[in-house]
Amino acid sequence: CYVVKKDADHGIVICPADGSSYVIYSPENLPKANGLPNGNGGYLYCNAGYFGESCTACTCEHGTCNDGLNGNGECSCAKGYTGSDCSVLALGYMADTNGTVYKTTVIGEQIWMAENMATDSATDGSSVTCYANTNADPDFVAHYGCLYTWEEAQKVCPSGWHLPSWTEFNDLTNHLGGSAAASPILRATSWGGLDSYGFAALPAGIYLTVSNGNEINAYQFFGISTRFWASTTLEANNNIYGDLLIITDSSAGRGDYRLNDRNSVRCLKD
Repeated sequence: CYVVKKDADHGIVICPADGSSYVIYSPENLPKANGLPNGNGGYLYCNAGYFGESCTACTCEHGTCNDGLNGNGECSCAKGYTGSDCSVLALGYMADTNGTVYKTTVIGEQIWMAENMATDSATDGSSVTCYANTNADPDFVAHYGCLYTWEEAQKVCPSGWHLPSWTEFNDLTNHLGGSAAASPILRATSWGGLDSYGFAALPAGIYLTVSNGNEINAYQFFGISTRFWASTTLEANNNIYGDLLIITDSSAGRGDYRLNDRNSVRCLKD
């Protein structure tokens, strides 16, 4: 097999079964869709991420390259990115510490995440638990995000964003006309809401540790309501509780839960 080009980082020649020390395939199993014959029984290939007959490196930072010998190196950008090399976060998106991208939306003078936080990393690089309903279902996380304790919720908003205080949640609902009026405006259409601003709240439920004084450790209220942690707390009966915004099919108002219960997170732009 005559080697036209061989570079371990960029491209290789795939040869027939002729005793060559290079990558061996039998002639009938040569993968030909991405290669060009070199005229001596072998096929020249570029490795993934390289394109053209010179196997030039692609420059797609957040996207997929049109690679291979017949590729032109053009980038198809991943969700939320734009630019010729997919390096620019597009307007209307933000990214968490892991690089996962989320939609955002403007409501009044506030800019909110329009999807629930779904990271297992705190901004300081430590790990947090991404609770995903009773069955730890990855499809749950993809659609509803993670459920966090109050302490974890304080640590997942990326630089330039923060966990909102109850006052900031209250500003949101007041801007939309109050608790009753805000509910359909904030709820996703799939939850029977109007979703007028693209906030797209979904009924992710809650993981409760205690109910009516009894330890239960149970996932509840899926399909019925959602709760977003606030950064603030309040004290009642000598216990500290975390503030949150509770959205149901009839209201969007203030609530409080124990700090080790698990609820959803939406970050607010600084």
